[in-house]
Amino acid sequence: MFGDRLHVYPIVIAIFVPLTFTITYILAVTSGHVEPAFPYISDTGTKPPESCVFGQLLNIGAVLAFIIFYIRYRQIRTHYEGAGRTKLLKYNTVTFVMGITAALGISLVGNFQETNVIVIHLIGALLAFVVGSIYCWIQTGMSFKMPDLPGNSVIVCRIRTVISVLTFIFIMMLFIFPTLSNQQAPSWVNVTDNTYWKPGKPGYGLRLVGTISEWLLALSTVFFLLTFVKEFKFFRMYTPECMHKDKKITNNYNIEQSGSGLP
Repeated sequence: MFGDRLHVYPIVIAIFVPLTFTITYILAVTSGHVEPAFPYISDTGTKPPESCVFGQLLNIGAVLAFIIFYIRYRQIRTHYEGAGRTKLLKYNTVTFVMGITAALGISLVGNFQETNVIVIHLIGALLAFVVGSIYCWIQTGMSFKMPDLPGNSVIVCRIRTVISVLTFIFIMMLFIFPTLSNQQAPSWVNVTDNTYWKPGKPGYGLRLVGTISEWLLALSTVFFLLTFVKEFKFFRMYTPECMHKDKKITNNYNIEQSGSGLP
C-alpha cells in the first residue's frame, strides 16, 4: 500500500482537491444552481448532480488526507523514537489525532450538505478548517525543532510558516465578512439561499470576500501538505503484518510445514 513512494500522496491530494472543487463548480454553474463569481465551496455541492460528485470525491480526499497524516506521524516517530525527544513525540501524537479529526471533518462536509443538515455540515467545516489550521501551526513549530529530519530545511520551515499565517488570516476573514454580509442582507434572506446572493444585492460584496477566503483557505491547507513531499522521499513504509496472537498456533504450524516438506 505504501512502499517507498510516500511522496506521491501529497502530490496526489494537491491535484485531487482543486480538481474536485473545479468539477463540482462547473457542474453547479452549468446547472444554474450557483452564480459563477466564487460561490462557497459547499454551495457547489448542495444540489444534485453535483452533490453526489461532491460527497464521493471529498470522501476520497478525506482518505488521502488521513494517509498523509498517518505517514507524517510514523515518519516522525520512526526518526525520533528512543532519542529522548519525549515532548516532540507527544506533539506528534497530538497532531495525528488532529489530522484524523480534520479528515473526518472533510467527510462530514461532503456527506451532510448545508441545505439538508446544516449543523453537522458546519461542524465538519470547523473540524476541517480550524483543526486543520491548528495542525499546520503545530507542525510548523515542530519543523523548526527537527532540523535533522531528512528532507527538512529552513526554507521548508519558512514556507510552512507563511502558509500557517495565511490559513489564520483566511479563517478570520471567513468568519468576519460573511457575518457582516448577513447583517446587510434583508432579514428574510436565508444565508444558504443562493438565489438571493447575486451582484448588486446588499451584502454581496462582503459575502464575495468571504467566499474567496474559503477557497484560499482550502487551497492553502492542501499546499501545506504538499510541503511534506521532500521529507517523505527519505522514508519508506510497508503495510502492517498480520500474525497469530497465540504463539503456539504459529509454532505448531511451522512444525507441521517442516514435517510435510512444504515451503
